[in-house]
Amino acid sequence: MGGTVKSVRPIVQYKQFFPVQKRRNAIGVNFQGSFLSGYGGLVAPPFQRFYMGGENDLRGFDIRSVSPIAFLPNKAVINLSNPDGSIVLKDPSNPRAGAYTIPLPIQSIVQPGGDLSVFGNVEYRISIVGPVTIAPFMDMGIDPILRTTQLRINPGQLSDINNTPFGCPQLDIALNCIGGEKLSFSQYLKPVAGTNWTPRMSTGLELQVMLPVINAPFRIYWAYNPLRLDSTAIAPTAITRSMFPGATAPFLYKAAGDYTYTQAINTYGANFTLREPRKTFRFTVATTF
Repeated sequence: MGGTVKSVRPIVQYKQFFPVQKRRNAIGVNFQGSFLSGYGGLVAPPFQRFYMGGENDLRGFDIRSVSPIAFLPNKAVINLSNPDGSIVLKDPSNPRAGAYTIPLPIQSIVQPGGDLSVFGNVEYRISIVGPVTIAPFMDMGIDPILRTTQLRINPGQLSDINNTPFGCPQLDIALNCIGGEKLSFSQYLKPVAGTNWTPRMSTGLELQVMLPVINAPFRIYWAYNPLRLDSTAIAPTAITRSMFPGATAPFLYKAAGDYTYTQAINTYGANFTLREPRKTFRFTVATTF
């Protein structure tokens, strides 16, 4: 809190073990909630945002893989290509001038992490022999974004994108692009619908062996995820046909422009499959709680 970073991160946790079966076995419960936010006009550091998954919270998911999804404005360059796949040169009489390239606005899929984290774990530890126990478990949690105003694009990156002329409909006599257009992107990221308030749940069976030297449990577990993210997201695209040659008179490279535009839409405007694993088998040396 304070300094060059102004953020607040309260954490509330409750955990307890309840002996059963004449204290031979135990029911363990753990609940934790946390919130993160910047203040004073600043945002919290991105690496401090919440990512769930792994043996510390949701055992059936990959480590730090659970997060809302967002699209981040970015830019890419594509070569102008003929329908036969050959690359169009800026100057066919001088190959050293290079390929005819077109800067494009694209959207990269990112996991910005949540600013609220709430999860719970319940397990029933059954003592087998000595340091060996077996534990059926259930984990459930959610890490949404409450304050979208805390998801800001880096000012330098935003300025670079907003000041880039996208498209290259024509070349001037010096073989430089002319006719490009500047776009205005918002400084705030928005979570993709259906990914922000999606709860996750894991349930499974765990074998624990307490290691005597390091006094930590060696764990092997299998988990099934009845609640997980399984959907598709359509990348928003600002790519238009006017960014490519041949859209208007004098219609130079029209066939190449049509073909390359179609390729760009198929590449950068495609659907993204958002599918988390249904089951997991893993071993680790750590504790969940």
